[in-house]
Amino acid sequence: MINNELFYCKNKDTYPPFKHGLYLEEYFLRQMSYKKTRRIYIPALWTNFQIEPWFSSKKTQLQNDLDTWVKDHPSDHGYFVIVQYDDGPLLKLPNNTLIYGCCSGNIPIPLIYEDSQHRLERMPKQSFSQKSILCSFVGNITSNNVVPNVRKKMFDVLSRNANFTMINSGGWKPVVAETLQDIFIKTTLKSKFALAPRGYGRGSFRFFECLQLGTIPVYIWNDVNWLPFQDAINYKQLCVVIHADEIDTLEQVLLNISETQYNNKLNYYSTIKHLFELGPMCDHLIESLL
Repeated sequence: MINNELFYCKNKDTYPPFKHGLYLEEYFLRQMSYKKTRRIYIPALWTNFQIEPWFSSKKTQLQNDLDTWVKDHPSDHGYFVIVQYDDGPLLKLPNNTLIYGCCSGNIPIPLIYEDSQHRLERMPKQSFSQKSILCSFVGNITSNNVVPNVRKKMFDVLSRNANFTMINSGGWKPVVAETLQDIFIKTTLKSKFALAPRGYGRGSFRFFECLQLGTIPVYIWNDVNWLPFQDAINYKQLCVVIHADEIDTLEQVLLNISETQYNNKLNYYSTIKHLFELGPMCDHLIESLL
């Protein structure tokens, strides 16, 4: 471990609200306590300490302690990190470091978390014919100056379409009200498809939450398609993937998907869903590093 307890501080937020257990970085750190790979894992909970208000004032000391750790752990095969944070690690890493990131980096990984209560998975599912909404979105319309706002464009185009139920949650907050949680769950359960666009980061918690609710996600990207494990998952069989410039064609794309094709996507999900679960996902990632 790095000789500075700030690298392992606890995350004070619980977001998304369906999380009960560990975040991805926390889970992987625990897994790596008894695993060895050719590349050396840099053990840090990047998201937890980078969201803290004290991070900027402690950044120099954190960098010095990281540099000392790297010097004490030389590697001929390089290093790697696991990062949930949208912008990746905000400290300088060795040049030969692979960044496995949920939203940025070198290699995409799923943006997932632990839910020991299995709240979304336990919800009674509706069949294709029972679902009354073609496609829905319940969430924040992210505002940023880094990339074109994909969610705003999506909302502007689709909110005028009766086949789409679009609900703006009114801005991101670390605590999501129970009423909004219920709206998301009930609306998604009634939807054949649910929009899972990138936000500030390229990944989306919503992507795998929709699948847990028995609804097919529509992943919308712009600069880089950040869907994980594309060597192991056939996303054409799993979901709908479109570029932000194709949003105006989405209605017809969805209407052209038959009930049989829809059910085939859900069936395919059952064969690869383990890759969106923390334990098997970490095993898959570690195996690739071996």
